[in-house]
Amino acid sequence: MFTDRYAAMSLPLVVAATWVCIRDRRLLVVRPGGQDAFYLPGGTPESGESLAQTTVREVAEETGIQLRPDDLRPLLEVVAPAHGRPGVNVRLVCFTASSDGEPIAAAEIDEVAWFTAADAARCAPAVREVIGRLVSDGVMA
Repeated sequence: MFTDRYAAMSLPLVVAATWVCIRDRRLLVVRPGGQDAFYLPGGTPESGESLAQTTVREVAEETGIQLRPDDLRPLLEVVAPAHGRPGVNVRLVCFTASSDGEPIAAAEIDEVAWFTAADAARCAPAVREVIGRLVSDGVMA
């Protein structure tokens, strides 16, 4: 974690809207091509797009799963160092919504997986924080 919270807050910040999907106490994660870490499905907003709209669009592009903005519920937010981008933080705005759809690797995604806390080291720092909170809340193994 950061030794100086205020110094960490002054770093450039990228905002990403993401979907937290848990099934059988496992978290859905995706790995983009050319990346060595797993992320939550989601991404950065396009001009004029709400965070919920971003989540719906990105989840559909990356996993083929169709969500509706009205079905999304805010879950949590974390700020952590951006993976592979020294000197940049990412703020993950995490939503949850029910879906029975089966995710597939689409667009820039090479791999889809269902992780437990034991797999956290394979994730980007912000996703590791999300996993820690989900485990603390008792919803993830």
